[in-house]
Amino acid sequence: MASVFLHALVFLSSLMLLVGQASAIEVREVRWGFNGAIKRNAFNLCSIDFINPSRDAFNGNIELQPAGSFGRGGDTPWTEVNVYIGPGETRTVQFMPLVTSQAPDWRVRWGQASTERFDFPHSNREIPHQVAVQFLAPQGVSSPLRGIEGFNESDFPIGAAGTEVLGSVVLDHVPRWDEVRRRAFRDWLGRGGQLYLIHDRDGKRLNFPAGLEELNLPADRFRVGQGVVVRQTLAHDAGEIPGLVAAVAQSATDANNPGSNMNYGNDPAVAGMSQLYQTMRGMVRPDHNWALIFFLALIYLVVLFPGIWLVSRRRGDFRITYALILGTVLVFSWFYAEVGKRGYGESTGLRQMIVAYPLGNQRLAMRKCCSLFVTDGGGYAVPAHGEGAVFALDSDTEFSGKAMLMDRPLAGLGADIPPFSACSFQESSVLATQRDYSIQVKTLEIDPSLKKIEVVLGAGISSTAQVYLVAGGDAYVLHHNGTAWQNSGSALPISSMFPLEYTYGYRSLTPEQLDKNLLANLVQIASSTFIQASGPYSAPLNANAIPSSATGAFESGHILAYCDAPAELLPNIYSASGKVLFVSQIDASMATKNDTPPVTPAAP
Repeated sequence: MASVFLHALVFLSSLMLLVGQASAIEVREVRWGFNGAIKRNAFNLCSIDFINPSRDAFNGNIELQPAGSFGRGGDTPWTEVNVYIGPGETRTVQFMPLVTSQAPDWRVRWGQASTERFDFPHSNREIPHQVAVQFLAPQGVSSPLRGIEGFNESDFPIGAAGTEVLGSVVLDHVPRWDEVRRRAFRDWLGRGGQLYLIHDRDGKRLNFPAGLEELNLPADRFRVGQGVVVRQTLAHDAGEIPGLVAAVAQSATDANNPGSNMNYGNDPAVAGMSQLYQTMRGMVRPDHNWALIFFLALIYLVVLFPGIWLVSRRRGDFRITYALILGTVLVFSWFYAEVGKRGYGESTGLRQMIVAYPLGNQRLAMRKCCSLFVTDGGGYAVPAHGEGAVFALDSDTEFSGKAMLMDRPLAGLGADIPPFSACSFQESSVLATQRDYSIQVKTLEIDPSLKKIEVVLGAGISSTAQVYLVAGGDAYVLHHNGTAWQNSGSALPISSMFPLEYTYGYRSLTPEQLDKNLLANLVQIASSTFIQASGPYSAPLNANAIPSSATGAFESGHILAYCDAPAELLPNIYSASGKVLFVSQIDASMATKNDTPPVTPAAP
């Protein structure tokens, strides 16, 4: 699979030089995100409308590329392969690029000529957290609400990966989507989305087709995976829907002061990502024979002085002295090259650190931080592992070779990597699993603060997992009692439970210290989910970043389960290995009574 994908990338890079009819198309419109706004340091939807005004059909590749990026690998394009636009036709091409603060402008191109490209900036609007919008049908069958922005439902992407910026959706009709988009919408909802369903114009509940039949449940409020669905009989204004007002206010942006509500440089998720890659690189350490190296260094000094000096005094010929010095340098240089070269126990390997969200239907939404270390330089390919995957190179990677990112549905990464170096990248995808990775609440007692919680983990999660509850800036350790995991002892601040103590000298850390760092980093990355529960962060995770709320009423939290990544969650290439942090959201509405029968976990 990897070799086939790599050959496709090589063919694609050659083909880009041969596209002759590219000038036949033009860019009509560029739309960022779900409301014209972007979220920095996140994957963002970019919808580009192309029109073909000529008489000839266009059939070629289209690239989206950051223009003027200062990050390493910042000029790596996302490529859509074999786009076909007939004469007089208009087609929308969608990309899901990782938007950082390093790329002020973007370029879409479909050839090599200056007339075959189009430059455009970021949106001048930014959202600090997530966006709330109403999905509108292009046929005009929906009734727009006052006080909330609209989104053309036909622009919804074919995969849920990268839609984390979408927080809340209002629907007053059944979208006319194909099966792929219905599944992507279900995945978005199951990851933790908020869906508000309004009765249609006839006052009837919406009736959804296969793939979204879970939304036909008659209850006024119910869960779909980690998401929540709320029914509303009639509404003309967003303020009439309980819970939606706060979501709309959170997604509001100021075009004159973009990003004013978030310090992106101190975003804990961004800091955790950077530190995670440093930890992963620290796990690749050459096993040099230092005793032999130091012994050779001592011999080298002794040979130069007094060895050669004594010989030169006895022979008195400067030509012999110079020859001995040159010969000594050459011989010991060869010794050092052989003894000190890398490769002692090292091997090509792909390490993946995963934050996984169970979607409630034997599917997982996964965000992966990956590092591919190679011992032999050359071309390497990493095909998508899951559905609707999106890729991006890490801006701080030490990788210095050429790379190419394939847009979905044929998603993947291809790179020419130098020997004994690593290529770091991100991947976001949804995986249909064979085993059960669910996290189910068996008991939740609150009065009004948390008293007791018991959770049951699916059979796919290791019985040796480290399990925690994070709520309002505090963390509880959950211990296995034979049938479930339950809390014991008092809560600690989240920074005390997951300390990042080792920020320097990564290559000298023990495996236990490295693992402790990995867990702390993954919790920081997942903290973008916790923002909704505990308020925005303005600094990285530290002892004073998040105030304790152990004495307050319990409202919501997240169950974390950390363990070695099961083989099913890893691609079958480059001896892949890694860790996974499962994340599941809970809230006070799930509270149970003492006489509530236990929840039986789903069969694997």
